[in-house]
Amino acid sequence: MSSRTPYDELHYPGKFYPQAAPSRIATAATLFGVRAPPLATSRILELGCGEGGHLVPIAAAYPHSSCLGIDSAASAIERARDYAERAGVSHCEFRAEDVRSFPEDAGQFDYILVHGVYSWVPEAAQEAILSICARHLKPEGLAYLSYNAYPGGHVRQILRDLTVFHTKDIADPHEKVREARQVCEFIVGAMPPNTLERQLFGRLLGAYNDSDALIRYDLLAEENEPVYFLDFMEGARALGLQFVAESGFAARERPRLPEPVQRWLEAIPDRLVREQYLDFIGCSGFRQSILCRSNRPLEAHPSPATLAQVYLRSSLVPAAQDHLTDESEVKFRDAFGRELTCSEPVPKLLYAQLGAAFPAALPYRQVRERIEARQGFDGPLDALTEGKLVSLLLQSEDSGALEMYAQPPSFPLEIAAQPRVNAVARLQAERGEALTVRGASGLLAADSTLRTLMGLLDGSRDSVRLLRDWQRALGVSAAPHPDALERALRLLAGQGLLAD
Repeated sequence: MSSRTPYDELHYPGKFYPQAAPSRIATAATLFGVRAPPLATSRILELGCGEGGHLVPIAAAYPHSSCLGIDSAASAIERARDYAERAGVSHCEFRAEDVRSFPEDAGQFDYILVHGVYSWVPEAAQEAILSICARHLKPEGLAYLSYNAYPGGHVRQILRDLTVFHTKDIADPHEKVREARQVCEFIVGAMPPNTLERQLFGRLLGAYNDSDALIRYDLLAEENEPVYFLDFMEGARALGLQFVAESGFAARERPRLPEPVQRWLEAIPDRLVREQYLDFIGCSGFRQSILCRSNRPLEAHPSPATLAQVYLRSSLVPAAQDHLTDESEVKFRDAFGRELTCSEPVPKLLYAQLGAAFPAALPYRQVRERIEARQGFDGPLDALTEGKLVSLLLQSEDSGALEMYAQPPSFPLEIAAQPRVNAVARLQAERGEALTVRGASGLLAADSTLRTLMGLLDGSRDSVRLLRDWQRALGVSAAPHPDALERALRLLAGQGLLAD
């Protein structure tokens, strides 16, 4: 059993992090030529699991997986066990342990997740984390680690120095947080208006606006040491691990840089050095790196060959079916009402195909072949056209216009006569949290109207009763239109929130 930690003193709410989801990690690895372990039957370890906000939704999405979460805070582990029990998840174990005493006989794992831990623990614990990844990762396994990084960490360090200095004589954690917030707001407010420094620090401070816990465990953390990417990788490589990609791969692959800069970067033979230069260019302050064993081959960039291994999904549908193959502008709208206008034939055909298939995902190979057929190509797309298609897909993924999956999520698509939301979604809706969607691969911010409906979706009501009870629960004079109920149910089904 672990001893009492600062995380036992002030509640640090757990939540799901899409960038640290095994589905996301598997997709990124596949795009860079690294075969990912099957998600459905995987063995997953999370170091620093907190109260299970991340691991429980993952375990619920993969009922045939085996999950283990460890954390040094005993109070968080108790909440994690309670969450798992309430969600009906029995294949997810939680232990109160320090990473430095992780048992040698724990076996190997397909996925090791370490989000928001590495930079906030002492050096000995950092070494233990990398050692666990090296010793306990299966030969084809993937590890994910997030950490504060330089050079952007230098800017955040100023706020950290200020708050630590200002609160050094305050013992009570709640008072410490209040004082830290006030002094930051005071100092930033004292900076001359319309200056670069005020804009910069104001934007940084905005990240802490709604979270006392983030101030306590980031700005005021006992340990918070950013690291340069190359220094982080030096430690990983010494243990036989190599860099695969960032979890946010799409943005890294399509940086908005002048053409001469892109050519200069591509001329650098060492991929890790290129990554470090990108951090300098973007003033990166946070990284989310995926690692694998160093003996595995990988690609430097996503390519048509690696894209051939993924599935695509989008709810975008065209306003009209004509003009898809010419240069006319066509407006598309997705399930959330977001709009996109496009004039090039290949993107229009891509989105139209995916929208027609939604909520199912389509293999990239199939999408490409249909585009070739509609455009009248005699054979496969030429290298230039397919290169543009690869860029389009990465841009669309980065903007949220489409989703990519190495292994498409499995969840009920049909709406039952008496629909029911899954247990995790119900608990999240009750607590007003963002919903874990698409088989633990994304998040959806639900408004109070949708959360109210979800509270009624317990499998006991047909559409007539749902409409009536929804109106009563909302306290409005007129019941929502039946179309509104149908749209809401389709949205929930398309996001994987309904149970069998």
